[in-house]
Amino acid sequence: MLDVVFYVAFGLYCLNMAVGITAQLQLFHFGKAHHILYFIVFATALATTIFSFHPALLLTLCALTLMPKSRPWTWQHPTSAVLGLVGYLLVLASRF
Repeated sequence: MLDVVFYVAFGLYCLNMAVGITAQLQLFHFGKAHHILYFIVFATALATTIFSFHPALLLTLCALTLMPKSRPWTWQHPTSAVLGLVGYLLVLASRF
């Protein structure tokens, strides 16, 4: 069950990154859908950290917490996204 929560959170994070990259490249405008997905991503990341704790998930939570403070089209926004992804990848690396 704990693995399911982790993989759902990781999948949603990757989906949100794909949405963000698509918006960044101006291929499509998602509007509020991107913000709603961000909220769901944050909630699942928090659930993953609670139910299957790994220290690297704290990096993901910190990055997600800083994300709203960084504006799109600045270097901080994609940097926060990549740091959050690194947290998930470190968890994956420790499982293999």
